Amino acid sequence: MDVVPEPVLPPQRSAALLAQAVAVSADAIFCQDLLGTVTTWNAAAERLYGYPASAIVGHRAEELMADRTRGELRTAHATALSGTRVDRFDSWHERGDGTLVPVDVSVVPLLDECGKVVAVATTVADVTRRTSLARDLEAAKVRLQKQNAALTRSNRDLEQFAYVASHDLSEPLRVMTGYVERIEHRYAAVLDERGRRYMRHIVDASVRTRSLIDDLLEYSRFLGAPRESVVVDTGVVVDRAVSTLLPAMLEAGTTIHIGTLPNMWSDVGQLQILVANLLSNAVKFRSPDRPPHIEVSGVAADGWVTLTIDDSGIGISSEYRERVFRMFQRLHVREAYLGTGIGLAIAQQIVELHEGRIWVEDSPLGGARFCCTLPAVPAAAAAERSAP
Repeated sequence: MDVVPEPVLPPQRSAALLAQAVAVSADAIFCQDLLGTVTTWNAAAERLYGYPASAIVGHRAEELMADRTRGELRTAHATALSGTRVDRFDSWHERGDGTLVPVDVSVVPLLDECGKVVAVATTVADVTRRTSLARDLEAAKVRLQKQNAALTRSNRDLEQFAYVASHDLSEPLRVMTGYVERIEHRYAAVLDERGRRYMRHIVDASVRTRSLIDDLLEYSRFLGAPRESVVVDTGVVVDRAVSTLLPAMLEAGTTIHIGTLPNMWSDVGQLQILVANLLSNAVKFRSPDRPPHIEVSGVAADGWVTLTIDDSGIGISSEYRERVFRMFQRLHVREAYLGTGIGLAIAQQIVELHEGRIWVEDSPLGGARFCCTLPAVPAAAAAERSAP
């Protein structure tokens, strides 16, 4: 089969098409002779500078430049006349009405048949939008830096306040508790039942206040706390958390099933506190109608591990599922379930430090299911760990 060659345009036709392309270009394009006089001026140049071709052809291109950038044009023109291209430099050009326009400029030499430079061509792109976007981006960057600095100061001040408050509150609390214990011991014989009940209320209130102070201090530790991520054996972390809660679990008759858990890329200490708080919540809020049971499972997907803790406890109604992660939020009276309401706030803080999320939903066991996403082990770290 014969191949029909593509038709070749005659030089005159090619030159005409090229001239048409220059004429309709979105960028301003104009040519100058060896003295810098403008010889051609396309429609985009008319729009950019506000001069019709009839008014600018025959004039020197330097007249378009602001005083501070005329030197750039002279240098670029001289470089192009020596045979070297000058590609894409930023400048400011002046319109006919005196306003300045941010532009991107290229100046290239034009050669005759013998390779001799006979003129130069200048391409000018209006980069007002790009400049505006860059300015807006820089302003947003400055605002973000200021906001981050303010947030850092706020977190630092809050952490310092928590430490100072815990210290300043602890001392008078210890004194008060000590005197109450002395009164109870020394004057128990002269106190009636009502007096002894009042003393017990004071002691109980002191113990609760001490717990609140300790939990507030614990929460403050995680405000902007640094995270040292390593490959973590999640199963080992869960086992350690269970061992710390074993007395309470045995007392409540709690059974637990721990499934196969994928490794995580996490801070070991923070992960253990997270798991301990979620397990403690499951043990604490057990149902009186069924034996307490907990199931721990995990699955890795798309660079994240979803850790799930199911319990057979009393569950959490949908309208309260956001509230449980707030500090000091309690859904039940103190007499029914002990606690200060900070454990889940700490859990959320740890998850957010790992850039994950935590939520609660109904559990198939009849209670609550707490789910949290934490980073999976990166491929590079996994390969390094498995290397001999």
